[in-house]
Amino acid sequence: MVPAMRNLPRSATTRLAVLLALLGLALRALPAGAADEDPPPHPPAEEPEPPAAPLELPGLVVHAPRLFGEGEERSHAGLRRDVPAFEVPYFLDVVGREDLVVYRSAASLRDALRGLAGVLLQRTAPLQASPFIRGFTGYYNVLLIDGIRLNHSAFRAGPNQYWSTVDPWSLDEIEVLRGPHSVLYGSDAVGGTLNAMPRRRHSFAPGVHAEGRWLARAASAEQAAFGRAEVEGNRNDLGWLVGVTHRRLGDLISGDGLLPGTGGIDEWDADARVDWRLGGGWSLAAGWQHVRQYNAPRTEQTVDAVPFHGTAVGSELKRDFDQERDLAYARLGFDHGACCTPFSRGFLGVSWHRHGEERDRERTGGRRDLSGFEVDQYGVQLQLESPTRWGRFTYGAEWYHDEVRSFKDNFLAGVFTGSDVQGPLGDEGTYDLLGVYVQDHADWGRLDVYAGARWTYASARADRVDNPAVAGSDPTTPGNVIAVDGDWSDLVGSLRAVYRLAPRWNLFGGASQGFRAPSLSDLTALESTSVVESPAPDLESERFLAFELGAKHEAPRWRVSVAGWLTLLDDTIIRSPTGALIDGTPEVRKDNIGDGHVMGVDLEAAWQPWECLRVFGTLSFMDGEVDQLDPAGVKRRRPLDRTMPLSFMVGARLGSAESRFWTQAELLHQEDADRLSFRDETDVRRIPPGGTPAWTTFNWRVGARLGRDVTASLGVENLFDENYRIHGSGVNEVGRNFVLTLAIDM
Repeated sequence: MVPAMRNLPRSATTRLAVLLALLGLALRALPAGAADEDPPPHPPAEEPEPPAAPLELPGLVVHAPRLFGEGEERSHAGLRRDVPAFEVPYFLDVVGREDLVVYRSAASLRDALRGLAGVLLQRTAPLQASPFIRGFTGYYNVLLIDGIRLNHSAFRAGPNQYWSTVDPWSLDEIEVLRGPHSVLYGSDAVGGTLNAMPRRRHSFAPGVHAEGRWLARAASAEQAAFGRAEVEGNRNDLGWLVGVTHRRLGDLISGDGLLPGTGGIDEWDADARVDWRLGGGWSLAAGWQHVRQYNAPRTEQTVDAVPFHGTAVGSELKRDFDQERDLAYARLGFDHGACCTPFSRGFLGVSWHRHGEERDRERTGGRRDLSGFEVDQYGVQLQLESPTRWGRFTYGAEWYHDEVRSFKDNFLAGVFTGSDVQGPLGDEGTYDLLGVYVQDHADWGRLDVYAGARWTYASARADRVDNPAVAGSDPTTPGNVIAVDGDWSDLVGSLRAVYRLAPRWNLFGGASQGFRAPSLSDLTALESTSVVESPAPDLESERFLAFELGAKHEAPRWRVSVAGWLTLLDDTIIRSPTGALIDGTPEVRKDNIGDGHVMGVDLEAAWQPWECLRVFGTLSFMDGEVDQLDPAGVKRRRPLDRTMPLSFMVGARLGSAESRFWTQAELLHQEDADRLSFRDETDVRRIPPGGTPAWTTFNWRVGARLGRDVTASLGVENLFDENYRIHGSGVNEVGRNFVLTLAIDM
């Protein structure tokens, strides 16, 4: 037995046994004698061959997605290479373009993940959504944009609004990978990794070509209108695509009526991508994104909040956020295939990422404050791939450097009264994250083994931090301004494998370590969100160890993935309520005391009995406990924050987006969420006393091709107008919502 597993309580060990038993029942579906059949031909790693007649269903795409354009180094979330999803030793989903725009008509990145196994879609406000992946949210999940990190040192541990700055209509596809991936994607890839692939030109026909596209979406209960225009083309081997998106959101209408103060949001997005095939296996790609969001409210903290099953109403008059984000990057890649050079593939990339946030908060007595931060992040990535007698090695290094500025200005009756030492996090800060990694893929007939390691170095510094030992935030108070400085390093490893049990059955599994160094948010945050936290300069690193065992079945009419998993937590940073309230918001302390575990079962399946009919579904079960401090300072083991309750989704689709007519129906259900941490129990504005009630909702959508270049769809979300809230959310979901989507190709 792994030593760390000895610390599991007996109840947790019993639950783990039940999970493994469920997994065993799934594996018993193997046909008799399947293990004696000859395995299918294993395609070479250089040119993976997708299965014939790929079956595409919501969140279930069995062909190998592309990360880079033709002629460039290809990658894949989890392996940093392009391989069929069936061959990946992880539980993986790929949400394609048709899912994003047609079948889901996603209004946000959160909506694009609806129904995926192991993903809890918490939402604090319309543009403040933070998915929980296998029990983790915030900075414990890594969001990549075309392989570039969106995460930076100002990310919060809890739910945040930063993922909402990614326009889903500007994407070709999204890869969702569960579990720790610190080896390949950095110290904070613990719950999962999501790679959002921007739109780009795919056709490079000789000559000059150009075409346009216009998309529109209107929704009744969201009181929202979206529009996107894009133009793409190519001149021989030079391709380009430019897009602009505008969104306008009004107050939401729930199943119980209007939710005042949730709207008034205005957003403008722009993006561009250039791909140039240079010849000789070389290529150059460059991308740009521009996002501006204005007046995004956080209503549960204000007097406009509408109670839900006993939740409390906030005391503030207004709390609105503005966000802006810019990303520019370039990548030079090569693909020499089977050439005799020592490097068969590789790329060198550089990036610049700016992210700014401003909060406008008005309270009683004429009090108002403006606070925010701005982060400039510079990145360099180098990756190479080499075939050797010991396997195919993928290795490289990446470095990200953050420069952080933070502020808070105070006003009384409209008159400026002074600035604090810092804003939401320490001012005049820097953060460096350096990673060096290597992964070997060894092909041993029926068995593929992936072994890797990563060395990480992190360094944090902030010159203006409010001293938690000195009362108040006035920078003129002696000793109230301190500097925070620290660095951390560690080596983590991963061992994963895929075993071809039968022609259409793969077993996968393994173990992966995770390591996360404290961020500037951990060390220097002085902020009031759902809790009030103060700087904690003495925090240390967190460590994780994850195990996963699963099976995949792929046939012309069936697609099944099932996995049982366990993640062990060691020295996790826990925010424990002190029992004190500051302006009605619970105060927390931060300590490296979080030893515990989280485990679960994820299941996804799809069945296509006839060419025109597809039936699909997902199921998630999760449980976890971690050490916390009660208000008296006594360590106790309690459920993990916002533990995902038993959840499932079933649906069916008749026809496809290529048909003249199609229709799709989905039923989503979530059980009572009543396993609460100490922090959950104090979050009285988002979580009802005793937990969040169970809910069931039904969605139905129809679509038609109105002409060669015009398609339209009409959907009814929450058909029965249920008034419900997803666990941990600060706002209810919309009621009966009519959604009209129109696409015109020009």
